[in-house]
Amino acid sequence: LAHVFNQSTEEEIDKICYYLVGQIYPSYKHVTLGMGEKMVQTAIALAGGKTKEVVEKKTREIGDLGEVASQLVKPRKNKFDEYLQVEGELTVADVHRGLEKIATTSGTGSQEVKIKTLASMMLEAENIERKYLTRLVTGTMRLGVGDMTVLDGLAVAFLGSKEKRPTLEHAYNLSSDIGQVAQVLLTQGVAGIKEIEVTVNRPLKPMLAQRVSRLSEIKEKIDSEVIAVEEKYDGERIQVHKQGETVTLFSRRLTDITGQFPEVVENVRNHVDVETAILDGEAVAYNFEEEEFYPFQKLMHRRRKYEVEEYAEEFPVRYMVFDVLYVNGRSLIRESYPKRREELEKLLENHKYIALTRRIVSTNLEEIDEYFQRCLERGAEGIICKSCSGSSYYEAGARGWSWIKWKKEYASELSDTFDLVVVGGYAGRGKRSGTYGSLLCAAYNHEKDVFQTVCKLGTGFTDEQLETLPKKFQDLIVEEKPARVEVTDEAKPDYWFVPKFVVEILGSEITKSPVHTCAQEIAGNGLSLRFPRLQRWRPEKGPEQATTAKEVLQMFKRQ
Repeated sequence: LAHVFNQSTEEEIDKICYYLVGQIYPSYKHVTLGMGEKMVQTAIALAGGKTKEVVEKKTREIGDLGEVASQLVKPRKNKFDEYLQVEGELTVADVHRGLEKIATTSGTGSQEVKIKTLASMMLEAENIERKYLTRLVTGTMRLGVGDMTVLDGLAVAFLGSKEKRPTLEHAYNLSSDIGQVAQVLLTQGVAGIKEIEVTVNRPLKPMLAQRVSRLSEIKEKIDSEVIAVEEKYDGERIQVHKQGETVTLFSRRLTDITGQFPEVVENVRNHVDVETAILDGEAVAYNFEEEEFYPFQKLMHRRRKYEVEEYAEEFPVRYMVFDVLYVNGRSLIRESYPKRREELEKLLENHKYIALTRRIVSTNLEEIDEYFQRCLERGAEGIICKSCSGSSYYEAGARGWSWIKWKKEYASELSDTFDLVVVGGYAGRGKRSGTYGSLLCAAYNHEKDVFQTVCKLGTGFTDEQLETLPKKFQDLIVEEKPARVEVTDEAKPDYWFVPKFVVEILGSEITKSPVHTCAQEIAGNGLSLRFPRLQRWRPEKGPEQATTAKEVLQMFKRQ
C-alpha cells in the first residue's frame, strides 16, 4: 500500500483510499449507485457480447460477479465500442467520473445510461481491473483491507513508520473521511493533518465507554473524585448536526439516518436556538402515557423506509442529549466534560421529544449504586459514569476511562455481554437441517485490523430467527476465508461470511482456548467465551465497532 500511495497524485489518492475499503465516497455521504445485481449482469452481457442467460448461468456457477466479468468480458475493437464510448486505458479519474455519472443519473432512461457507463468502463479496464471494478460497484471488494490498514500504509508512505498511525487516526476520527486524511497528508504533511478539525455536516466518530466488572472499580479507574452519573438508555446513538434550518442525523456507523427520525429533526430545529451545533445523544422509543421506555427493538421498524410515519406515531422517540461538541463555529471537544455540560444546559431545555439526559453528580459509591437502581426501575439500561476532571475531553473514536458504563448484566456478576462479528456458519443438522446450526463469532483487533474468533454461537435463537439465517447471510457467503479473519483449523466453519453483521451475546465466563484466536498474540492461547447466548442483532454497529480483542483480554484479567 505504501508503494501505491507514494506513486499517487493529489487528485487520485483520496479516491484510491475509498476504493480500497470498498467505498466510493466517505460513508457519511448519502450516495448510492442504484445498480442491483441484475443491472450489473446486464452491463456484463452488453460489454461481453453475451446474452443475459449466459451471464446469469455463469453467476450461478461462480457466485462472484467480479469473476464473471473477468471471464466473460474481453476487449474488442469494432463499431460497438463507439456506441459504448470506449476510449482506451482506464485511469482512477476515469473510474471516478464513471461512478459519479452512475450515482447522479436519475429519471427516464437512467438505467440504460448506468448500464452503458459501467459496460464502457469494463471494456476499457484490464482483466484484473474489471474484476475489482465490478466488485466495487456491487459492494463486495473483499480485499482484506480495513481503515486501519490504509492508515498504516499512509503512515509508512509519508511518515516512515506505521508507529505514526495514531496521528492519522486522530484526524480520521474527527473527519470520518479517509480520503481527506490521505490528500492532506500528501499535500500538507503532518502540519496539515493537525489542522483537521470538527466540521458541521461531517460526523466525527463517537466517543465510547469502557466497562468494569465491579462497581467499586469505577472509583479506581476514573481520574476525578467527582463523578457525573448519567442514565444509560437502550436506544440508538445519534449525532445531530444543525446548520441554520438544516438538521442532519448520523448513526453510530456514521450513515445519514435523517429520514428515520422526523420528530428529532423537527424538535432540534424548533428548540436548539443557535445557527450551528453538533449534539450527541440517544434516540429512545418512549411511552409518554406510562412515562417509561420501550425496548430497543421498537426502533427497528424505523429502518423500513415506508413505515417510518406509522411507527413514529405508534412508538414516538425522545432524543436524550448528553453532549454538545460544537456551537456557532466553535469546537468544544477540547473543553472538559463539566464545561460541555454547562454549554449544553444553556443551549437546551427539556421538552417532550428532546431533553437532557438525567444525571447526578457524586463522590459516593453508595449514592451511585442507589441511582443505578433507580435508573433500572425507570426502564433504563444502566448508567454511564463520567470524569469531571479538567482533562475530561471528548475523545472521538476512543474507548477510554473517562466514560465507564455499568449495566444490569454487569451487576449480576454472573454474565457479561459482547458485541461480536459473525464471520462464518456451521451447517445445521437434525431440527436445524436447512439452516445454520451455529455461527462463528469474532472480536475486532484494532491494532492488527483483523477479526479474531471468540466462540461458536448456537443458543438463544427463536425458531423464526433460525429460519431467516440463510437469507440473512446469502449475499455474504464467500468461498475462501476473508483475509481479515484469523481462525484456527479447529474452528474452521462450513461457510465463510464477509464480516458485516454484529450480534450481542451474553456469556458466563472467558477462558483460554487453543481453538480460538482472540488476543492470542498477547494471551498465549486464544480467549473463548463460555455458554454464549444470543441477545439481539446490533444493526446500528459496524464490524469495526464490535467488542475489541483488547477489551476481551481486559475482562478476562478482571474475572
